[in-house]
Formats: sequence, structure tokens, C-alpha cells
Amino acid sequence: MAKIVSYDEENDILSIHKGFSRDEKFKGNIDVGELILDVSTKGRIKGIEIINATKFFKDFDIRKKMLENIVSAQFTASLKPNRIMLGIIIKAKNVKKEIPAKIAVPLETPVY
Repeated sequence: MAKIVSYDEENDILSIHKGFSRDEKFKGNIDVGELILDVSTKGRIKGIEIINATKFFKDFDIRKKMLENIVSAQFTASLKPNRIMLGIIIKAKNVKKEIPAKIAVPLETPVY
């Protein structure tokens, strides 16, 4: 699967997927509120879907314009014992600055 970035303006859903390497496949999802994380057979977070995406970014005017004109996006995911930390950076055409977001995703069962 190739890298995919898309924004559904009507439903306000941002999807970012890094794609899978040859030696891994889709294993399942972690659903936490308005976040859906795609996990690979190697235990890596390879994709995210953010429902009501505009509320995850601080400056409303810029975030709406950014999401509607998205060119690229990337994310990092760090696994902690009781949460997953996501860092997201979005770039859009006709917008000079990037929109960063940091999201802590709480997990009910600690991961070790």
C-alpha cells in the first residue's frame, strides 16, 4: 500500500496512511473516541483516521483552509505504557505555515 493522505470535507475526516512494507500487513484497528489507528502485524501504527479533524488543530481559520487544501501530511507515533503519542504535521497549498498537532491517545490496557 502506498502512502495516502486525504481529507473528506463533508464529513470532516482526515486520513493519513504510511503504507506497509513488504514484510508486514494490516493486523487491526485501535479505536479511541474520534481516532482510528491502523496497526500492522509488526505492531506499528501505519495509519490514522481523525473524525471531526478540524477540532484537533488550534487556529480554526487556518486549520479549515489547510485541511481543504492539503498537499501532504505526516505523523509519528510513540507507544507508552498507557498511551500512544501522535505528532502530526500538515502542509497545504497557499498556506505558508505548517499545522502541527500533538495528540495523546489513552489506552485502557497498558502496553509493555
